[in-house]
Amino acid sequence: DWSSDVCSSDLQNNELCKALEAARQASAVKSRFLASVSHELRTPLNGIIGFAQMLHDGTIGPVTEVQKECLGDMLSCSDHLLTLISHVLDLAKIESGKMTFQYELVSLGRLIREAIDTLQPIAEAKRIAVGFTPDPNVDAVEADAGRLKQILYNYLSNALKFTPEGGRIQVSVSAEDQGFYRIDVEDSGIGIAPEDLPRLFSEFGQLGASEKSKVGTGLGLAITKRIVEAQGGRVGVAIEM
Repeated sequence: DWSSDVCSSDLQNNELCKALEAARQASAVKSRFLASVSHELRTPLNGIIGFAQMLHDGTIGPVTEVQKECLGDMLSCSDHLLTLISHVLDLAKIESGKMTFQYELVSLGRLIREAIDTLQPIAEAKRIAVGFTPDPNVDAVEADAGRLKQILYNYLSNALKFTPEGGRIQVSVSAEDQGFYRIDVEDSGIGIAPEDLPRLFSEFGQLGASEKSKVGTGLGLAITKRIVEAQGGRVGVAIEM
């Protein structure tokens, strides 16, 4: 009986190993497919955006106001699609382990201000005050400037989306243990239901039943989490009652 149990256990382990290997290969194929398709889609889409922009600006001939409005909608939809493609490509790179980081000495305060300035038109349109509290002891850091600004942009754009007109957003920097630093983005938005917190950083995990939750790719925070963790960091969220 003992011998029979061992054989049965070995057989189950072998089948489990085969299933895990098959899942790993399927995941690798999916990642390669997504990376290839995303890359190939960006080239024609950039052409569409370029020609639509020329028509919208009247560079190749005059257009009516109605036509200009339609071209503006076309550009908005194209930009949204380009963002989705870029997010899928980033996700594929992370999953395949091909995302690399170029570290250099940068000013954390300058990068945060640049990210805030990029989104300032949206903040002004909604009359949202965006403040920044720097830490003079945490400014010169080793970081990938492009990826750090991408993380900041994702956090800030998400906060702007769910913060009502006249609200506020506060960005702050502080030191953490063992040479780490912390960036907090606090907003006066609609908040998150406690039961939704586990899904906040998941792929396509758009939360809430409002119309705002339907705008976006549902990948921004998931990619942010992957980028941060790939560099040994961590992300989190807290609700203030």
